[in-house]
Amino acid sequence: MKTPDSSNLDISIVIPVYRAEKMIDELVTAILEEISKISPNYEIILVDDRSPDNSWGRIQAICQNNPNVKGVKLSRNFGQHNAIISGISYSTGEWVVVMDCDFQDDPSFIPKLYNEAIKGYEIVFAKRGGRTDGLMKRITSKIFYKIFAFLTDLDFDGSVGNFGIYNRKVIEAILLMKESFKIFSLMALWVGFK
Repeated sequence: MKTPDSSNLDISIVIPVYRAEKMIDELVTAILEEISKISPNYEIILVDDRSPDNSWGRIQAICQNNPNVKGVKLSRNFGQHNAIISGISYSTGEWVVVMDCDFQDDPSFIPKLYNEAIKGYEIVFAKRGGRTDGLMKRITSKIFYKIFAFLTDLDFDGSVGNFGIYNRKVIEAILLMKESFKIFSLMALWVGFK
């Protein structure tokens, strides 16, 4: 697969992919429309977390049609956060957007995140409204984040997911962390940038 000239990329979009065969084309099309509002110097990194459907086949086809799209295929299913870490390790943009592949993260917010970040922030998180998670997941998430806040002295809003934009300095700091248990959004908070 061809890769864009990485010497001066403005923005990278990293997406862990799992069971997205039927939506990945639509997602990439929507991202391309939004990224064109920011810069022609971009890359989209699609990380196949060993999806059991034909997500990898769709990723390969997309990469063949657009040299700015990269595909990464993991050797087995490692989980969403490890797939994100893999994707950011391949990223080269000054800014890195991390988002999900299932349209819970709206591509139309990418320019908004970018415009907020360039005001002087190194991290801009998006906050989800109207999540479709079940009651048990919401309860266990709330308990987890309360315990996390108690143990780390960091206040973290559990309604904030991975969707956000991160400066290259933040990405490099996260990649230095060698923890085996990874939760990307908490790692981004932990490294302490503005």
